[in-house]
Amino acid sequence: MLNGLQRGNSSSPRLRGAFTGAAVCSALALGAVLAGPGTATAATGVERNATTLSAQAACSVSWRVGVDYEGLTAGYSWAWNVVISQGATGDRVREIQCLLGYHGYGVTVDGQFGPATKTAVTSFQRARGIGADGIVGPSTWRQLRK
Repeated sequence: MLNGLQRGNSSSPRLRGAFTGAAVCSALALGAVLAGPGTATAATGVERNATTLSAQAACSVSWRVGVDYEGLTAGYSWAWNVVISQGATGDRVREIQCLLGYHGYGVTVDGQFGPATKTAVTSFQRARGIGADGIVGPSTWRQLRK
């Protein structure tokens, strides 16, 4: 017996869940340790559940060549002409947050376009000499992907 479980009985859903949760936490911790310049990582907390953890991300920004376009991507969205502003949620926002982190404007990568993301977008826009309105439109997407 091993803590009330028979040895070799790894098919227990409870045991699999514990190993899966530990693997997710270990992977996130390793990603934070290995992250270097040009990499943004999402904050994690012990109190967060697996659903929240899967919604967050460690960013891996790379250069991508597509059929009609090439540029930086974090792999969440290939948007470049969609207007995204405060209040938006989802993968396009994660893409923006990862690309902002890559360019040195660190924000939490949570898929929520809140005040902190708007402030980072506005600062990025000012630094790039484009309209600083905190809204990500085609010109901001182009600059984020450079």
